[in-house]
Amino acid sequence: MSERDPGAGARDQVDACAAIDQDQREDLQETGAQTEPPRDEPVLNRGQIALCFDVSENTIDKWIRKGMPVESKGTNGKSYQFYLSDCKAWRNAEIESERQSQAAADLFVQQERAKYLNVGAGSERAGMTPAQMREMAQAELLHMQAAQKRGALVHVEEMVDLMDAVFGEVRSALDGLPDWMEREFGLSPEQVERAIGYCDGVMQEMHDRLSEAHLGQVEGVIDEGDRRLI
Repeated sequence: MSERDPGAGARDQVDACAAIDQDQREDLQETGAQTEPPRDEPVLNRGQIALCFDVSENTIDKWIRKGMPVESKGTNGKSYQFYLSDCKAWRNAEIESERQSQAAADLFVQQERAKYLNVGAGSERAGMTPAQMREMAQAELLHMQAAQKRGALVHVEEMVDLMDAVFGEVRSALDGLPDWMEREFGLSPEQVERAIGYCDGVMQEMHDRLSEAHLGQVEGVIDEGDRRLI
């Protein structure tokens, strides 16, 4: 029989204690990772959040469905709870996303409009001699001058600025219409949702019509009132 090392038992106890201590440290680390630090802002209810954003509580409900963060959902008579900083961060991201979507739509419209304003490679002008192109340019200039004098021709930049301003006002009015109707006429939540859906449908229809519109000059079409000038 081999002799047992007198210090083996002590070392085994030390190793066992070290293992227990390591397990305890890992448990504490996991517990600490799951514990959120206290926040230095109050928890707000749905009405208070609505006041902070100057919107109706129905709008807050709509934002919740779109993904606005909720600290605690209301159940069994308990109201919803929110942190304003979380809601502000979400709302700012939403506004930026809407801005980017609108910018992408505006860029699409500008590109489509440019296709109709520019002369393509398949145009009959591509086969003209310099003299023929100069003659046509002079005729077009007379045509545009006569149309401008009659008020039938305006600068594209002026129309773009005007349309941007008008549609901006329409967009703002439709966005705020459901809230105004709720305050003025005491609409129910269901009626407000229907109003929101209607306004969203109008905006989508306007966007679709602009996207489908074929804006630009049709080659070969001359106003009879200007034909005598060419």
